[in-house]
Amino acid sequence: MGNAHLDVKHTLMGEITFTPWEIMEIPLLGRIPEAVVLLSIVLLVVVVIIIAFYKEWKITSFDPALAASLGIPVIFMHYLFMSLVSLTTVAAFDAVGAIMVVAMLITPAAAAYLWTDRLSILFLLSSSFGILSAFIGYYLAVWLDTSISGAMAFSTGIIFMISFLCSPKYGVLARHFIGRKKMVNI
Repeated sequence: MGNAHLDVKHTLMGEITFTPWEIMEIPLLGRIPEAVVLLSIVLLVVVVIIIAFYKEWKITSFDPALAASLGIPVIFMHYLFMSLVSLTTVAAFDAVGAIMVVAMLITPAAAAYLWTDRLSILFLLSSSFGILSAFIGYYLAVWLDTSISGAMAFSTGIIFMISFLCSPKYGVLARHFIGRKKMVNI
């Protein structure tokens, strides 16, 4: 039991550049990295289930009492959603590491929440922020010759800080100017 080797650096930070080393043969597609195949399957499952239960999740997330009175299984929906989060986390953990998984799960959604109160827009914004931070992080890592996963996690933080400062409703600058405007009108 005590002879297990755990590479802390790659478990925490991950190294997305190592993904192409573990290859599998897919008929008609050729040689593809195992992580790409696994994460593509997980993506497909998650998107299909989210689309299938979108209305139910919307109501159970924001008004569980109403959902229960309408006959929607609130507890089941909660555990189904948590199962999808767990599935995504476990599948991505091996490819990109713990820090990037946590950064990509939490930060884009938190940044998107500062921009909108509508769930559909929140999905689109958080996905866009995740994709944008992946591209920014990759090019930042290449430019600085550093860890790609670390740079991507850092770029999610930058996008969150910009959102925290500049979002029109919840941003620090918006609140500052709205507070100042109210003082002038008094």
